[in-house]
Amino acid sequence: MLNQTTRRALMIGAGILAAPGILRAQTRNVIDMLAGDGRFNRWVEVVGRGGATDQFRGAGPMTVFAPVDAAFQGTGWQRIEELLSQGSSGGGGGGTLGGGSPDTSRLRSFIGYHVIAGRALAPADLKGEMLLPTVAGGNLLVAARNGAIAVSNPQPNSQNTFGVGGVNVAPAAAVVGPAIVANNGIIYPIDGLLLP
Repeated sequence: MLNQTTRRALMIGAGILAAPGILRAQTRNVIDMLAGDGRFNRWVEVVGRGGATDQFRGAGPMTVFAPVDAAFQGTGWQRIEELLSQGSSGGGGGGTLGGGSPDTSRLRSFIGYHVIAGRALAPADLKGEMLLPTVAGGNLLVAARNGAIAVSNPQPNSQNTFGVGGVNVAPAAAVVGPAIVANNGIIYPIDGLLLP
């Protein structure tokens, strides 16, 4: 749990006003905040199918770069969809995820690559370029310039915690909304998938 001083600093850094309704929301953990937001339905489902829900309910602090629903398109999404449907004849499709048996080990690597453990990084903490170690074991490059924040894999050809190095090349994901403060961390909505 974040103490009151840290929570207040995060709310100020995230540009959140201390209105009574917002303060009540701060009593919710990361996964509950994501599930209640409506922009992260696919991410919440991937987290659940990967067996990582408890990771986001657990003690923090943590920083989560959570893909919004629109991020689950294109080749990156096809790769994740394959992991969700390992051992099945289907690959999902349309607006829902596949119903096969997921490759939970690789899904957890993918999910963990979106999480920085031990730190709830407020927007004011994200300055210049930073390499941050992820739960998955690889690093993320966070670049903050002129009010814009981009997140990417700094070494897609050599980090292979998810698959074979080089297939993880993807454009940087942009933070596409204000930070969301939970009682055990902070969430940044991003417009792309991060491939370790």
